[in-house]
Amino acid sequence: MTRTSTGPRPVFSASNVRDEIANALQSIKDANGYTDEDLGRVLGKSEDMAAAYRKGTSGMDAFSLLAAWREWNGPFIGPIRRFVEGSRPVDTCDFAAQSAILKAALALAVALEDGDIDYEEVRDSRADLERARDAIDAQLSKLVRAA
Repeated sequence: MTRTSTGPRPVFSASNVRDEIANALQSIKDANGYTDEDLGRVLGKSEDMAAAYRKGTSGMDAFSLLAAWREWNGPFIGPIRRFVEGSRPVDTCDFAAQSAILKAALALAVALEDGDIDYEEVRDSRADLERARDAIDAQLSKLVRAA
């Protein structure tokens, strides 16, 4: 998923990080003819856990991440580094920030019409909520710059 408020920048989220790790592991597996058992040996995990990392259904612990980086270096950490660096927020204008915050507020208000906000409504509003979070963070960062 990418932000639309700041251009084509990826959104830094747990699910997107898992997807990046999964894609890197799948590419390494395909390029080298590895099995999940082979991946697991490097990662210090079982075959099932390595498969979960490769499919993006489980978050990777720090040891396994560093073991993969050590073993495969660029093919593993390169795409992850590009994702992380590309997801860094950039300054937005105050009008865009206000719009993002109000769009998220409207999405939440519509979702609350039936009395509560459920998982699907949060998922459907996720992009608006993340843009609003980024806009609020940008506004709050003015406090740090002014100090």
